[in-house]
Amino acid sequence: MNRAEVEDMLLPLASYALAAGWTIPKLCGHLARGCDPDRVFNVVAVYRNHLKKLPPAPAGTGAGHPAAAAPECSKCNGSGLAEDPETFLPIGPCECRKAPTLAVAS
Repeated sequence: MNRAEVEDMLLPLASYALAAGWTIPKLCGHLARGCDPDRVFNVVAVYRNHLKKLPPAPAGTGAGHPAAAAPECSKCNGSGLAEDPETFLPIGPCECRKAPTLAVAS
């Protein structure tokens, strides 16, 4: 299995998890607890299964986070996932989820 196939299988599921309020560190920790890559034949299949059965995001994530989706965003309509304007399929995290840049004190 090449990298593109792995990305095609896992990236949409991970994007949905991030849009649902998971943070990358919490998602990585959750997946790491459920799979030992040294003892599993197909890590991608295990991660895919865990992402499909992902519980709700842990408390303390989501709405108040600086990278939370803006509800009035026209690209994602508040879901956090940018949609292709022709197919309406998610194409990845929306720009509105990016944390605001911080001014550097000089």
